[in-house]
Amino acid sequence: MKQLESKVSKCIRTCTFFYKEAIKERKGYPVFVILYILITALAPFINILVPKYIIEELTGNQNITNIAGYVLLIVLGNYSIGVLIRILQESRAKQEDWFARKFDMMMSEKAMFMKFENTEKESALEAQQKAEIGMSWYSGGIRGMSDCVIGICSALLTFGGVVCIVTRISPWLFLAALGAVCVETFCTSKINQASQEVFEKTPAINKFYSYIYTRISNREYAKELRLYAGTDIVEKKAMDNAKALNVMDNECARKQFGWGIPGAIVSAVSYGFSYCYLGMRAIRGELTIAEFVMCITAIEIFSGGCLQPLISHTQQLVMKCNFMDSFIRFMNLDDGEKTGDMSINREGFDEICFDGVSFKYPGSDQYILRDINFTIHKGERISIVGLNGAGKSTLVKLICRLYDVTEGEIRIGGRNINEYRYEDYIRILAVVFQDFKLFGYTLDENIRIGAEKEIRQGGVDENNASQELKSIYETSGISQWVEELDQKGNTLLGKEFDEAGVEPSGGQAQKIAIARALYCNAPMVIMDEPTAALDPVAEYEIYNRFHQLIQNRTAIYISHRLSSCKFCDKIIVLADKTIREVGSHEELMERNGVYAEMFRTQAKWYVEDV
Repeated sequence: MKQLESKVSKCIRTCTFFYKEAIKERKGYPVFVILYILITALAPFINILVPKYIIEELTGNQNITNIAGYVLLIVLGNYSIGVLIRILQESRAKQEDWFARKFDMMMSEKAMFMKFENTEKESALEAQQKAEIGMSWYSGGIRGMSDCVIGICSALLTFGGVVCIVTRISPWLFLAALGAVCVETFCTSKINQASQEVFEKTPAINKFYSYIYTRISNREYAKELRLYAGTDIVEKKAMDNAKALNVMDNECARKQFGWGIPGAIVSAVSYGFSYCYLGMRAIRGELTIAEFVMCITAIEIFSGGCLQPLISHTQQLVMKCNFMDSFIRFMNLDDGEKTGDMSINREGFDEICFDGVSFKYPGSDQYILRDINFTIHKGERISIVGLNGAGKSTLVKLICRLYDVTEGEIRIGGRNINEYRYEDYIRILAVVFQDFKLFGYTLDENIRIGAEKEIRQGGVDENNASQELKSIYETSGISQWVEELDQKGNTLLGKEFDEAGVEPSGGQAQKIAIARALYCNAPMVIMDEPTAALDPVAEYEIYNRFHQLIQNRTAIYISHRLSSCKFCDKIIVLADKTIREVGSHEELMERNGVYAEMFRTQAKWYVEDV
């Protein structure tokens, strides 16, 4: 009983959620649904009642005019209903296509704005995948849900009228059809259960499917696949994945076929009983031929077009709502980044302070950082160095509020950074990550990505923005390259959407990322190893240029190589999950500790390379 209540509650909650969202987008949508219900509910009665009068006329007065009128009523009635249903289908389809895009956009927005740690959490990634597939082929989205709601409501209305006709002739016919449908209902529930079991297993297998058939087919893997003859291993992985999917689908099909057999047998027996029973009554003269035909038609509609659809649509609705509920669960997953209610002065903060900060990633019991204490004053250049895995990038994520500290706090202007409004806080930061991403948009859009909303809303003058972009191109060193492009700043990056798009070189991509950081004109700039893929000389040149470009802004350089250190006022050395040394380059070399050893080792590599 509790399980049934849970299913009913989930259906009500799911339908309420999606119809509320639908009405927000298209207020007239319920009108089309209601009209569709009424027309499909009344349509069967033309074919139940009118033929009775035709037969009575044929076996009675044989009035040609009356017969022609009844035939015309059937033809025009069915034609009119067919046209109306077609119009309503088209109207529904247009609105439901929009709803599908709307819910896709809602999922995308959720993925972009949910708490950052969820983007790396297995349970959250699985929830997102379930939401995606639960809204697509497993449920059909709001269209699939509305099909079930319409089927249930129209079947209920038809059910009432047909029951009156059938029970007037014989209650036994009603009971026989009801019993058959009950058996079929049980079988259908088992068939749906098999589909649900597949749905629960799908995310784990689909991860590999998506990787193999979507990501590896992307051209970014083309060189490695050709040069290392990687197609064999990819094909093997694809075949293994296909076999796993095939085993799962075959098991589901086997269960569904097995439960479908008894349902089909019972349905056939029920129809046979109805025909025999009515035939015997007709032979005995208890029914006229017209009543016999009407009852047979009513029984067929009652069982196959009314009672069965009523129960099957109900079961389908329960199943679809179960799939679609995964969308609601994903949308309710966390409420996004924590945000305070204080504003922050972009230029007015004096320092950023780490006070006893320790951190371990959610779900892990291993500390990445322990008891971190340091202060960066406004206008200082700080280099944070250490070997790979020392926690340098984690520090950046904490400053950016992508994660909350486990212990201690980070303060700006004497306040915990979580007390500031998140959207205001991130505007004081310009970060270039090691794995920075360029989007398949125009060059201009890639650089001014954070200001696009203000430009669209008229908060920024388009001409001034263009002039500022030209200045940024000049200072970041890509002005000449941009001028050589046919579309200048309107050139698409990458060829995902247009073969005329350009693929920037590694150095150009680095400069575009730096230009993006400069364009937002944030008072604090963070370089999180964006040059790690470059050789030491190229890295030194980029840091040297960037050092000149940022002028009087606060800068934090993160690197396991030491190219940036000589430009900095202070160097923080991370090792063994904590700060081991702090000082200028000269001070740390004189101390002859961890930093001095790293520097001499790297200097040896550089000399050997030369």
